[in-house]
Amino acid sequence: MEIIVDLCNQHHGDIKELKRMALSAFTAGADVVKVQLMDSEKFFGNTDRKYRDISYDDLHEISSFCDFIGVEFMASVFDEERLEWLEGTYVKRHKIASRTAATNPRLCKKILEKGLPTIISTGMLPEGEFPYGFENIQYLFCVSKYPTFLHDEQLKKMPKDFEKSSFTGYSDHTIGIAAAVQAHHRGAKILEKHFSNDIFAQSKFEGAHLCSFDNKSLKQFRDLTKELDILRK
Repeated sequence: MEIIVDLCNQHHGDIKELKRMALSAFTAGADVVKVQLMDSEKFFGNTDRKYRDISYDDLHEISSFCDFIGVEFMASVFDEERLEWLEGTYVKRHKIASRTAATNPRLCKKILEKGLPTIISTGMLPEGEFPYGFENIQYLFCVSKYPTFLHDEQLKKMPKDFEKSSFTGYSDHTIGIAAAVQAHHRGAKILEKHFSNDIFAQSKFEGAHLCSFDNKSLKQFRDLTKELDILRK
């Protein structure tokens, strides 16, 4: 299973903390490190989250850092300007957030026109709809709630067998690793989950710490799934 960790700009606006998060995730077993690129003032209509926006220079710095330590770098963009920022970075694949997939088909088209392999989360798309086709695209089952509780009715719709479904993997927003382990057991090839150096740093404008991996839980998940893969053979 490929593990993508979403740093989700939970770095308190500090590029050094962003690098620490990337390094911590990589040493715990992450295959890919991802950030989100947006103008939060335009996106949310206020400046409350402006401190956590990643600048053009910070983007290229974190991309180069990830290349240096040997982990793949990925980004979700929320506007066309930031899509162009990715030129000259080490991005090999695109990730489209479910909100973008559901509300901004123009941007999705622009991203897909770049011709790179693309992963799309489906949490905000109508159930059973895959509007961008499947050519060069992999879809992730997703419940867009932060956090998602294990008894959530939407979570129960996770495919019983990913290999027989239209989904390649799972984007997880639950607390802990149980849902992620279940996705692995059901054949998901990709797991995306937020990552934090401090899961108790939850705040009004950094709302995914609680449903994140930290170094310890990511290593636990990576080791456990390796052992389960051995048992399957």
